[in-house]
Amino acid sequence: MQRENASAISVLTGKGSVTAEIREPKPKVVVAIPAYNEEVAIGSVVIRCMKYVDKVIVIDDGSKDHTAEVAQLVGAEVIRHKINGGYGSAIKTCFETAKVYDADAMIIIDADGQHNPDDIPSLISEMKKSQSDIVIGSRFVNGNGKKQKIPVYRKVGMKVLDTATELGSGLKITDSQSGFRLYSNKAINIITLDNNDMAAGSEILMQAAERNLKITEVPIKVRYDIKDTSSKNPITHGFSVLGNIIMLISQRRPLLFFCVPGAILLLAGMIFAFMAFDIFNVTRNISITYTIGTALCILIGTFSIFTGLILQAIRSLKIK
Repeated sequence: MQRENASAISVLTGKGSVTAEIREPKPKVVVAIPAYNEEVAIGSVVIRCMKYVDKVIVIDDGSKDHTAEVAQLVGAEVIRHKINGGYGSAIKTCFETAKVYDADAMIIIDADGQHNPDDIPSLISEMKKSQSDIVIGSRFVNGNGKKQKIPVYRKVGMKVLDTATELGSGLKITDSQSGFRLYSNKAINIITLDNNDMAAGSEILMQAAERNLKITEVPIKVRYDIKDTSSKNPITHGFSVLGNIIMLISQRRPLLFFCVPGAILLLAGMIFAFMAFDIFNVTRNISITYTIGTALCILIGTFSIFTGLILQAIRSLKIK
């Protein structure tokens, strides 16, 4: 099942990193678990994951409780962040660690017990069957949402984030915010994250689309009867993630983000100009409202279009 591996791994501390050589059998499939103050659930999650994979790694993102100690006691390897860097920061370390181990596949699963580790074989099977680079555990694929007891406000928020992610990536994913995913060795080595927040999941999908990685989804069940699964208000948190996704769209698809609205503003400016001329021809009076509207729409629209074109040119040079 395993191959000998000798490599170096960096343990992130907040003030740099500590590098140590690892000499042990190379794991084919690893589970990486981002965790922050999850001492209650982390033990059972680790133990249940161990049934299906070669190695379980917990990324302790600056926890103030005993998350790291509990994870170690039940047999997980723990990599500790000295300070809490956010979900995206923990996901970065998941990918960095999987690269060091040169794992054939990495599964990321939440530490709070919402995800069912017994769904892991479904993700692995789908990767083997479809040769997918990314397999997403979806709450909604193939009508799976009807089986979930998801609060309505969460469904609405998820749909908004799914739509924003689709605009940024061009991918129609039923559950773009799912934290239960499998990544192939190819995906592990291609994806590099910049975002430290929950929008990291959307950033991964945008990168995957750019690099033509194959993505599939399998149905999973998620528990919503667990208290205190997040320390953040779901409404403000949702708006924060949406803001980060919009920022990603502006960086990765400047033509869509700047040129399309710019073209709409130019069209609006021309309509205002036509109306202003029409009023002047009839009354010989200048409409201040339509004249100002014309000037603002044309100026802002033109600026937006040129901004999009310039950013697209810069992005094209970076990609090359």
